[in-house]
Amino acid sequence: MADGGVSTYIMLITALLVSSSVSAVLIQEWSSTSRVIQQQQRGIQLAEELSIDFAGDPMNVNIDRSTTPDEITFYVLNTGEHRMDENQMEILIDGQVIPSLGVSTTFVGSPTPSSWDSMVLIEIVLSNNSFDSLNNDADVSIFVTVNSEEVAGVSGSASFNSEVRLNG
Repeated sequence: MADGGVSTYIMLITALLVSSSVSAVLIQEWSSTSRVIQQQQRGIQLAEELSIDFAGDPMNVNIDRSTTPDEITFYVLNTGEHRMDENQMEILIDGQVIPSLGVSTTFVGSPTPSSWDSMVLIEIVLSNNSFDSLNNDADVSIFVTVNSEEVAGVSGSASFNSEVRLNG
Protein backbone atom coordinates (compact mmCIF):
# COMPACT_ATOMS: atom_id res chain seq x y z
CA MET A 1 0.00 0.00 0.00
CA ALA A 2 2.80 2.38 0.80
CA ASP A 3 4.17 1.83 -2.70
CA GLY A 4 0.82 2.89 -4.24
CA GLY A 5 0.95 6.23 -2.47
CA VAL A 6 4.45 7.04 -3.76
CA SER A 7 3.56 6.15 -7.37
CA THR A 8 0.38 8.24 -7.10
CA TYR A 9 2.45 11.16 -5.81
CA ILE A 10 4.94 10.74 -8.68
CA MET A 11 2.08 10.64 -11.20
CA LEU A 12 0.57 13.77 -9.64
CA ILE A 13 3.86 15.66 -9.89
CA THR A 14 4.34 14.46 -13.48
CA ALA A 15 0.83 15.57 -14.39
CA LEU A 16 1.46 18.99 -12.81
CA LEU A 17 4.73 19.41 -14.73
CA VAL A 18 3.10 18.40 -18.03
CA SER A 19 0.08 20.66 -17.48
CA SER A 20 2.29 23.64 -16.57
CA SER A 21 4.36 23.07 -19.75
CA VAL A 22 1.18 22.89 -21.83
CA SER A 23 -0.13 26.04 -20.15
CA ALA A 24 3.11 27.88 -20.94
CA VAL A 25 2.87 26.85 -24.60
CA LEU A 26 -0.80 27.90 -24.76
CA ILE A 27 -0.04 31.28 -23.19
CA GLN A 28 2.82 31.86 -25.60
CA GLU A 29 0.64 30.93 -28.61
CA TRP A 30 -2.19 33.13 -27.36
CA SER A 31 0.25 36.02 -27.02
CA SER A 32 1.52 35.49 -30.59
CA THR A 33 -2.03 35.24 -31.93
CA SER A 34 -3.01 38.37 -30.05
CA ARG A 35 -0.08 40.31 -31.59
CA VAL A 36 -1.04 39.16 -35.09
CA ILE A 37 -4.67 40.16 -34.54
CA GLN A 38 -3.60 43.59 -33.25
CA GLN A 39 -1.36 44.15 -36.28
CA GLN A 40 -4.15 43.11 -38.64
CA GLN A 41 -6.52 45.52 -36.92
CA ARG A 42 -3.94 48.32 -37.25
CA GLY A 43 -3.63 47.45 -40.96
CA ILE A 44 -7.40 47.55 -41.43
CA GLN A 45 -7.65 50.87 -39.59
CA LEU A 46 -4.75 52.30 -41.63
CA ALA A 47 -6.39 51.20 -44.89
CA GLU A 48 -9.49 53.17 -43.93
CA GLU A 49 -7.36 56.25 -43.22
CA LEU A 50 -5.50 56.26 -46.56
CA SER A 51 -6.97 57.94 -49.62
CA ILE A 52 -5.87 59.74 -52.77
CA ASP A 53 -8.01 61.28 -55.49
CA PHE A 54 -7.73 62.87 -58.90
CA ALA A 55 -7.66 66.67 -58.60
CA GLY A 56 -8.73 69.05 -61.33
CA ASP A 57 -10.99 68.91 -64.35
CA PRO A 58 -11.12 65.36 -65.75
CA MET A 59 -12.38 66.76 -69.07
CA ASN A 60 -9.28 68.92 -69.47
CA VAL A 61 -6.09 66.96 -68.77
CA ASN A 62 -3.06 68.46 -70.48
CA ILE A 63 -1.11 66.52 -73.10
CA ASP A 64 1.99 68.46 -74.12
CA ARG A 65 2.91 67.80 -77.75
CA SER A 66 5.92 70.16 -77.74
CA THR A 67 8.07 67.58 -75.95
CA THR A 68 9.49 64.32 -77.25
CA PRO A 69 7.91 62.05 -76.24
CA ASP A 70 4.54 63.65 -75.47
CA GLU A 71 3.79 64.35 -71.79
CA ILE A 72 0.55 64.03 -69.83
CA THR A 73 0.16 66.22 -66.73
CA PHE A 74 -2.43 65.73 -63.98
CA TYR A 75 -2.81 66.31 -60.25
CA VAL A 76 -3.45 64.02 -57.29
CA LEU A 77 -4.57 65.09 -53.82
CA ASN A 78 -3.78 63.13 -50.65
CA THR A 79 -7.25 63.08 -49.10
CA GLY A 80 -6.30 60.61 -46.36
CA GLU A 81 -4.97 61.17 -42.87
CA HIS A 82 -1.40 59.91 -43.34
CA ARG A 83 1.67 60.75 -45.40
CA MET A 84 1.99 59.01 -48.76
CA ASP A 85 5.30 58.05 -50.42
CA GLU A 86 5.49 59.73 -53.82
CA ASN A 87 8.44 57.49 -54.68
CA GLN A 88 6.32 54.35 -54.25
CA MET A 89 3.77 54.92 -56.98
CA GLU A 90 2.42 52.86 -59.88
CA ILE A 91 0.57 54.55 -62.76
CA LEU A 92 -1.35 52.94 -65.61
CA ILE A 93 -2.72 54.77 -68.65
CA ASP A 94 -5.36 52.69 -70.42
CA GLY A 95 -3.97 49.64 -68.62
CA GLN A 96 -0.37 50.26 -69.71
CA VAL A 97 2.17 50.58 -66.89
CA ILE A 98 4.19 53.77 -67.14
CA PRO A 99 7.81 53.01 -66.13
CA SER A 100 9.07 55.05 -63.18
CA LEU A 101 11.69 56.67 -65.44
CA GLY A 102 8.81 58.38 -67.27
CA VAL A 103 7.18 59.73 -64.08
CA SER A 104 8.11 62.98 -62.38
CA THR A 105 6.36 64.49 -59.37
CA THR A 106 6.31 67.99 -57.91
CA PHE A 107 4.58 69.18 -54.74
CA VAL A 108 2.19 72.08 -55.32
CA GLY A 109 1.52 74.83 -52.82
CA SER A 110 2.84 77.94 -51.20
CA PRO A 111 5.10 77.43 -49.42
CA THR A 112 6.04 74.30 -51.36
CA PRO A 113 5.49 71.24 -49.16
CA SER A 114 8.41 68.89 -48.60
CA SER A 115 6.34 65.72 -48.18
CA TRP A 116 3.02 64.31 -49.37
CA ASP A 117 1.03 64.86 -46.20
CA SER A 118 -2.73 65.00 -45.87
CA MET A 119 -4.39 67.56 -48.17
CA VAL A 120 -1.17 68.14 -50.13
CA LEU A 121 -1.45 68.32 -53.92
CA ILE A 122 1.11 66.70 -56.20
CA GLU A 123 1.65 67.33 -59.91
CA ILE A 124 2.44 64.22 -61.93
CA VAL A 125 4.05 64.48 -65.35
CA LEU A 126 4.17 61.30 -67.43
CA SER A 127 6.45 60.92 -70.42
CA ASN A 128 6.05 57.92 -72.72
CA ASN A 129 6.37 57.20 -76.45
CA SER A 130 2.93 55.57 -76.46
CA PHE A 131 1.33 58.98 -75.83
CA ASP A 132 2.43 60.16 -79.30
CA SER A 133 -0.38 58.08 -80.83
CA LEU A 134 -3.10 59.60 -78.60
CA ASN A 135 -5.38 62.18 -80.20
CA ASN A 136 -6.54 65.42 -78.67
CA ASP A 137 -9.94 64.90 -77.04
CA ALA A 138 -9.07 61.23 -76.51
CA ASP A 139 -10.60 59.64 -73.41
CA VAL A 140 -8.10 57.61 -71.38
CA SER A 141 -8.26 55.78 -68.09
CA ILE A 142 -5.79 56.78 -65.39
CA PHE A 143 -5.13 54.36 -62.55
CA VAL A 144 -2.80 55.43 -59.73
CA THR A 145 -1.80 53.46 -56.65
CA VAL A 146 0.54 54.82 -53.98
CA ASN A 147 2.06 53.28 -50.86
CA SER A 148 1.89 55.11 -47.58
CA GLU A 149 4.85 55.76 -45.39
CA GLU A 150 5.04 53.45 -42.39
CA VAL A 151 2.60 54.25 -39.58
CA ALA A 152 3.10 52.38 -36.27
CA GLY A 153 5.04 49.65 -38.07
CA VAL A 154 2.38 49.18 -40.78
CA SER A 155 2.11 50.58 -44.29
CA GLY A 156 -0.73 50.44 -46.77
CA SER A 157 -1.74 51.78 -50.14
CA ALA A 158 -4.42 53.93 -51.72
CA SER A 159 -5.54 54.10 -55.31
CA PHE A 160 -8.02 55.68 -57.68
CA ASN A 161 -9.20 55.17 -61.24
CA SER A 162 -10.46 58.04 -63.33
CA GLU A 163 -11.61 58.48 -66.91
CA VAL A 164 -10.17 61.71 -68.33
CA ARG A 165 -10.10 63.62 -71.62
CA LEU A 166 -6.79 64.81 -73.06
CA ASN A 167 -6.44 68.33 -74.44
CA GLY A 168 -3.29 69.67 -76.03
